[in-house]
Amino acid sequence: MNDLRVFLLTKDKLMKPFLTLALLCSFCISVAAQNNLSGAWILTEQFPTETHTHRMTLEFNGDKLTGQSGVDKIEGTFINGAITMNWLSPNGQVSSTFTGKVEGETLKGEGQYLGIKFQWSARRPATKPAAPRTHTFIPTEFHRTFSYAIPPAMRIFPGDTVKTTSIDAGGNDENSVRRSMGGNPLTGPFFIEGALPGDTLVIKLNRIRTNRDWAMSGQSVVGNALAPGYLMNLKRAQNFSSRWKIDATKGIAFLENPTDPLKSFTVPLQPMLGCVGVAPPGRDVVRTGDSGVFGGNMDYNQLREGTTVYLPVFQDGALLFMGDGHAAQGDGELTGDALETSMEFEFTVDVIPEKSIGGPRAENNDYVMAIGIGGSLDQALQRATTDMARWLENDYKLNSTEAAMVMGFAVKYDVADLVGTQVSIVAKIPKTVLAQLKR
Repeated sequence: MNDLRVFLLTKDKLMKPFLTLALLCSFCISVAAQNNLSGAWILTEQFPTETHTHRMTLEFNGDKLTGQSGVDKIEGTFINGAITMNWLSPNGQVSSTFTGKVEGETLKGEGQYLGIKFQWSARRPATKPAAPRTHTFIPTEFHRTFSYAIPPAMRIFPGDTVKTTSIDAGGNDENSVRRSMGGNPLTGPFFIEGALPGDTLVIKLNRIRTNRDWAMSGQSVVGNALAPGYLMNLKRAQNFSSRWKIDATKGIAFLENPTDPLKSFTVPLQPMLGCVGVAPPGRDVVRTGDSGVFGGNMDYNQLREGTTVYLPVFQDGALLFMGDGHAAQGDGELTGDALETSMEFEFTVDVIPEKSIGGPRAENNDYVMAIGIGGSLDQALQRATTDMARWLENDYKLNSTEAAMVMGFAVKYDVADLVGTQVSIVAKIPKTVLAQLKR
């Protein structure tokens, strides 16, 4: 009996270090887990009919969890791997509740917002490479809608450059091979890592060049640009061909089989992209012949080499679509189709985080440009003028009276696009004028 008591006492003394070590290891694992979970996350909330994506920062301290997402504060707990979070609006009210757990390198769970249930997940932002990269992308399929549901063709980071090509509006490539149905089939979409709803996507058009020797155009002025009386009594040419030859060396295009009055008629090449757009808001799916706040088929002849385009971001990764190359185009794309051709182009992307703009904008060496898109020319004019006023107020800190003084004597308007269900007008201001403003 004495031997047994000695054995048990000895065993107890021997086990204490192991128990202490086990508790210490458990504590270390818990602290390590907290340290691994602290930091930046990208949160996705999947509601029954829509998806929301936000930036989120979490901090773990023992069992307590705190964080921030936009103007909302986050408070919660992290106990035995289980996560609870309450989102507090600026007035201190709980707006959303979350429960979930850690699954590998992600967080997942369920939540409620104003009584509406949703699924949620959070992932770490992708690690940006040490230096910007240049990618060569050879498209194998093309898309005829702007949509959140189309899988990315390539994932790139802010600062990256892409060299790629597009086919023409009818679906033909640089070798005159039919690659798609017509209707502005586009290259992409490109997923830009870190671009989230509420950001602004920056697309610098570094290089845009024709890559074949022919193009097609329309043959008639679009009806909404003509008086009804003229439109009813058109005298059309018989057997007219609107196929053009492109001479890239001379920098001109000319009709392949011109009528006698047009035998000496040439058009200077000014290659541009008719379509530059991101996935639209919500679950909208828009055909590539149309445009809107997301950009799209804007057909603005200044979207060419050296221009920078700004688009609001509505979806995770933005999902950038590009194409519809025009070898040249007058204001408004007056014949419905410009010099439609395939194109090779190069662009560089960037992201302005948490800066939301009301619609497409652009700038080149000479102008800043607000692109107003609407169902009518007066609506497009109102949107272009309003966005330019807001641009001056937000970026140059002018009040509405000061903005009116600048716009009233400096603004210029371009009729950008007369084709499709949406038309566009551009309000632009010379940079020489803006240089006079104190910022």
